[in-house]
Parts: sequence; C-alpha cells; structure tokens
Amino acid sequence: MRNELSSDPYREGRARHYKLHHQKNLRTRLTSWREQEVVRLALEAAGRPEIVLDLPCGTGRYWPVFESNGCRKLIAADISEAMLDVAAEDKPNIADFSYRQLDLFDIDLPDKAVEFISCQRFLHHVSIPEERAQVLSELRRVASGHVAISLWVDGNLQGRRYVNREIRPEPGYGRRICRRRNEVERDFLEAGFTIIDHYDVWPGIAMWRLYLLKV
Repeated sequence: MRNELSSDPYREGRARHYKLHHQKNLRTRLTSWREQEVVRLALEAAGRPEIVLDLPCGTGRYWPVFESNGCRKLIAADISEAMLDVAAEDKPNIADFSYRQLDLFDIDLPDKAVEFISCQRFLHHVSIPEERAQVLSELRRVASGHVAISLWVDGNLQGRRYVNREIRPEPGYGRRICRRRNEVERDFLEAGFTIIDHYDVWPGIAMWRLYLLKV
C-alpha cells in the first residue's frame, strides 16, 4: 500500500489559513454552519455513536458537533502534521480524546476500531478510481457501523460549471473534482456500503453533499 505520511499538503501557514478561511466572512461562516448541521443529522441518523474517528480532522471544525451528540471517544486524525498542530489549540470537552497522524489510503487502526467515521472534504481530491476504491475499502474496514463522506457532486447550479471539465488524473491528494451522483453512489455500493441517506449543504445550489453509509 502507498504511504502518504511523507507528503503534507498543508505545510507551514496553509493550515492556519485553512482555519481562518472558514471564519473570514458571513458566507464562509454560514457554509461552515451548514456543513456542521449535516454532520449532526448524519450522527443522529446513525444512532448518536459514541466512538468516532474524524479523518481528516483538519483544524477541528466538527468537534463541537461530536461533543454535543453523545461522543465519548474521539480520535482526531489527519495526514497533515501542520493541521494537527493548529487543531491542538482547541480541544473538545470529550472524555477520551486523542490525536493521530493517519493516512486515509492505509489507516493504521484495527478492523472495526470505531463506530463512526467522519470523512469530510477529502474524497473529491482523489481522481484515480483505484485510489478512491482503496480509501473506501479502508473506511469500511475500520468502521463497525457508519461512515459519513462529503464531496462534490453534480445536480446543482455550481455543478453545471464543473462536472464536464476534463479531469487529469493525479495520484493521491490532488485538485478538487465534481463527479456525477450516480457514479459516486455506484462507487459506494461496489465498496460494500449501503447508502442510508444524503444531505446537501445548500440544496440545488452548492456541490457539497454528505452521504451517510452503513457498513
């Protein structure tokens, strides 16, 4: 398997910029609030799981959602050491909380280690089908219950501009791509997941969609 830990896409000041970006104006704050809200809906639909892996956790935007929805053990993980350093400035009030540097292509955790995995804003960076399948396989292996994945899909105003753009395959974490919903959902089913529900961040307008999958 590949090892992405040697490649940090958010070195130096990019991690700090990423955190500030989601707070910089009313639009980004509203979008962040909506993203948190759809994660909350997914947690409720999954039965408010107590053991959660947040991968990639970024700078910890979703931790208040886990904290307020019954999480008693949270593993906050990211491939980026810089992201983890910035995230460490704010810790949630969760009894069993830890940081881990983990690679989504090869998650260094046992089978069925957590009840729920939150995988936000990652899969739309993976353009090679075999690598997407590898990520989905790892998520399904490590989760015992549910996985929530957000990515860009078509079927909305923003997607009209992006979905037909030529995609130049890039290994690993690359430029963001918008994919057709039927193709995304086929990937999930082929990986062995059951699609429980989906939640659009801004229905009919934005490309962001979160899928709740059952292992």
